[in-house]
Amino acid sequence: MHHSSTEIGNNLSPFLFPFETRQLLFHCVTFDRDRALQRLLDVQPELAQEAGDRLAPRFDRRKRTVSRNDILRQAEALLTEAGSSKALLEIQYEGEVGTGLGPTLEFYTLVSRELQRSDQQLWRGEDVSGHIFSPTGLFPAPQPRSAKSSTINKIKTKFRFLGRLMAKALMDSRMLDLPLSEAFYAWLLGEERCLTVKDVAHIDTTMARSLSELIDLVRRRELAEWDGNGETETLVTAVDDLALDFTLPGHGMELCKGGRDITVTLENLQKYLQLVCHWTLVEGVSRQMEAFKEGFEAVFPLTNLNLFYSWELDQLFCGGGSQSAAGNSWDVRTLVEACRPDHGYTHESRAIKWLFEILSSYSEEEKRRFLQFVTGSPRLPVGGFKSLSPPLTVVRKTLEPDEDADAFLPSVMTCVNYLKLPDYSSSEVMRMKLDVATREGQLSFHLS
Repeated sequence: MHHSSTEIGNNLSPFLFPFETRQLLFHCVTFDRDRALQRLLDVQPELAQEAGDRLAPRFDRRKRTVSRNDILRQAEALLTEAGSSKALLEIQYEGEVGTGLGPTLEFYTLVSRELQRSDQQLWRGEDVSGHIFSPTGLFPAPQPRSAKSSTINKIKTKFRFLGRLMAKALMDSRMLDLPLSEAFYAWLLGEERCLTVKDVAHIDTTMARSLSELIDLVRRRELAEWDGNGETETLVTAVDDLALDFTLPGHGMELCKGGRDITVTLENLQKYLQLVCHWTLVEGVSRQMEAFKEGFEAVFPLTNLNLFYSWELDQLFCGGGSQSAAGNSWDVRTLVEACRPDHGYTHESRAIKWLFEILSSYSEEEKRRFLQFVTGSPRLPVGGFKSLSPPLTVVRKTLEPDEDADAFLPSVMTCVNYLKLPDYSSSEVMRMKLDVATREGQLSFHLS
């Protein structure tokens, strides 16, 4: 199975087929028969109705219980033990009765979040409330050659785990909540040696701006030497005034032996630029990325990803775009087409109309909260609401005749994307109750 998929990955030109086709092919040839079957049934549900039990995939499920405290350490142990198993990994939490898809999706979301904590010291970017944020997506923080082996080993262990986590999530069709940079994905496809100064913009926009100004000085120097316009002295002064040495900006590590004592001049500026790019994109992160690859390949071969371009991999691992929960528009028409009212509601019910109007007005953060509440993951799959499997079903919450709907919160069954919505007296009450439920109803799975 792996052999044929590797050949396909190496020989197929991605531009020949649309992303969705290649994604289907990837899932059909990379893993086992049951996963291939499940993917085909997800894409063509009518096949399941025609064939009944004959086509039903039979998954070996490996259920594990974890505590919400110290979840990262438990996840590392779990994936070392079960990561390369063909069994579907299912998670539940200590002291909570919920099992199945919702808690499992939330496990991948929580672990994704833990890996972004600034005290892990894995990524470059700014610390925002204890987590690392980078507008261009996360990329490993560079490590000097002289780093202590204990520090490097600790970081490598985390990246090895991340590799296993991402491969297992893809294998089980679970989404991660990890906004990784395009340059990170280029490494996965073995394209790291092709990364150039332009790719620094995918990692650090401030550094990229500074580098482009320095590149401009190099060009002006070449021009000055070519046509002898006398600008060379001005350029020498401009570079000297920057007072740079051969260390990596923002990280202080030496770009070459004794780099702290070597001043950047107009003469060696080109060499300095090459070293900054090389240490940012390749040398400073190679140990982390090799550990990542090792972890990933314990689950399945990386060459199977050759069906895709680096900029498509975020969609493959994280659904509809790393910075976007929606991945697709949430307009009323899309919601009407993709969501199913049932058990007391129809598309004509006022509660359903209000719900779709409220959802279509949501901000990015509100969308993420709503999705986390209803599905267990803050993202939709590629294709948006229409690709949610099973589809979002909204039912009327059953109450006693003397009970007031406005006194109750909506509740969910995340394993089947099922929202139980009371028939509120007004759209304003519904908005408020949804807000309370999505803020407070997270991070625990109890029967609703």
